[in-house]
Amino acid sequence: GGGARSLSGLMNQQAQITGGGAAASAGGNGFREGQGDGFTWNQNDDEVEFRFPVAANTKAKYVKVNFGKSTLKVTVAGQTLLNGQLGGAVEVDDSTFTIEDASSGKGKELCVTLGKKENYTWPFVVR
Repeated sequence: GGGARSLSGLMNQQAQITGGGAAASAGGNGFREGQGDGFTWNQNDDEVEFRFPVAANTKAKYVKVNFGKSTLKVTVAGQTLLNGQLGGAVEVDDSTFTIEDASSGKGKELCVTLGKKENYTWPFVVR
């Protein structure tokens, strides 16, 4: 299946992240959900959620998530999936991750949830 994907293009994706899609939800707000390089994300006023597809045999011990006050680094089995500056301040104690069955029905998903320090929609989630 999938392989290593470079995150070097992450900086260039801010423009894509802010672009809305035809399938936008009722609010039609492009800041509420989107896709990055190898992950999807959504946010509300309280939290931001990142979802990364991972191998079916991925266990929590393979996952390392560094929650910073305004940074996030996600590593799985030694491979960095995300390392960037966040769009707002994080309440580190309210941040967590879980490994779940993928919504697509195939494999697993690493779900990283960040609690927001202040309740508002971030202008971008990560760069």
